[in-house]
Amino acid sequence: MTKGVRMSSANGEVTIFGAGMSGLIAAINLAREGYYVTVHDREPGYGGSQLYNPSTHVTPLNPRRTSEYIGIDIAPAFHPVLACPAYFHDTKVMLPVESDIYAVERGDRPTSLDTLLYNECKGLPIKFEWNSKLTKDDLSGLPPNTIIACGLIPSAYDMLDIPYLRWYGWISRGEIGIGSYAWLWFDECISEYGYLSAVNNYYFDLLFSIRKVEKSCLDKYTSFMVRHEGIEHNDWEYVSGAVPLARPDNPRLFWNDAVLCGTISGSMDPMLWFGISGALVTGKVAALAISDRPRAEADFNRFNRRFRENYFVKNKIWYPFVRPNVNAMQRGIKTMGIANMEHMGKMLAEGKIPFRSAIPGFSKMSCS
Repeated sequence: MTKGVRMSSANGEVTIFGAGMSGLIAAINLAREGYYVTVHDREPGYGGSQLYNPSTHVTPLNPRRTSEYIGIDIAPAFHPVLACPAYFHDTKVMLPVESDIYAVERGDRPTSLDTLLYNECKGLPIKFEWNSKLTKDDLSGLPPNTIIACGLIPSAYDMLDIPYLRWYGWISRGEIGIGSYAWLWFDECISEYGYLSAVNNYYFDLLFSIRKVEKSCLDKYTSFMVRHEGIEHNDWEYVSGAVPLARPDNPRLFWNDAVLCGTISGSMDPMLWFGISGALVTGKVAALAISDRPRAEADFNRFNRRFRENYFVKNKIWYPFVRPNVNAMQRGIKTMGIANMEHMGKMLAEGKIPFRSAIPGFSKMSCS
């Protein structure tokens, strides 16, 4: 990669704001096509916002098909999840992880997905400008072939006037001596869930909601962790961010003449907020939007084709009638039987029960 050295370009120049995974994928693809690429980021280095990263995540994904689509072998960064229990208060149900459920690390550690992608930039006509953020003054004069990949930062959504939900939560992260593992925890004190994932001897623990999360909720969550998982963290940080899930028409590939990619494009699952697969494929879509706009629009629409209907399920059924009463969910699980629930989960994962998920990208759960 270049450091302040102007290189010749066969096709022209591209400006990218954001050096997270989607921005890096767009940069790699365009540089390979002969574009000279400049990547700006508000952080001092690659790997996304330091507020959220390093982090670990679990996601439904087909690494082979995703790698083929984006043109980069990302499989080494993804590790099969060994187990993932879901807790409804204290009722435990094991989620299916036998196929296409992977853990991945984000950030700038040597074992992260972002480091894999950053290393792919070496030798390509890509220049990085660190501590260089997108500002409101820049918007009126963005150069042609601009891509915006600003992730979860609320100020970027405000500048671009993109509708978003603000989320709140507690984060703990650090080294841990467990393998590829995760859990979910559902309780009435949050609208979403508590979530730990671990991979590469690193963990990320998040308790989050679309309303403010009281310290009493964190105390309840940490008590659950010790009782059921034997894990306790001493360091928690209260954070807030943005997700493009405020409206059924949130997915958008363009902002005026600029291309959007990654989370800010709205390529997320509105149910459980899976965002890894959407960020991966829209990095490639953004590159296509520079050189082949019709194909980019077709691919973007294909990856996000379930967003609207799942948005309505989440906001018209899940939030008002199901999610507020975890006690009722517990009773339903016990009435049906935990073994039967786990068997149904496996059938869903295997595609034996129809399920129209909105997870963008290549995964059995997304019906790609």
